Amino acid sequence: MKYYVCDGCGRRMERKDLRYKVKIDVRAAYDTIEISLADLLRDHRAELEALIERLEGMDPQQLEDDVCKQFKLDLCPQCHHSFIKSPLRFHPEAVVRDESEFDVDAFLRRLLGNQPGG
Repeated sequence: MKYYVCDGCGRRMERKDLRYKVKIDVRAAYDTIEISLADLLRDHRAELEALIERLEGMDPQQLEDDVCKQFKLDLCPQCHHSFIKSPLRFHPEAVVRDESEFDVDAFLRRLLGNQPGG
């Protein structure tokens, strides 16, 4: 039987239970680039080669995470309520009534496992 696990508190939710899906899309913000005629006529080869050389020693996953990161969460009604009240201060451990039910390590593993390709 298929079931879901709340990514906030770890509670098991059956298919028929009310749950909430949260999608978080974090992207690097850039201002609009204005390109002039001088920019078009300039030889960019040296700049591109320097950029490639700088990037070669870096971790590909870190580079990708610096540009765009997506998270998908399933939340039970209690965690949803807490998340909606304060998304930037959401602490799932505050929602759990029995402290022994919450496992911080399991929460972090679930959170990382909900990444695209993860």
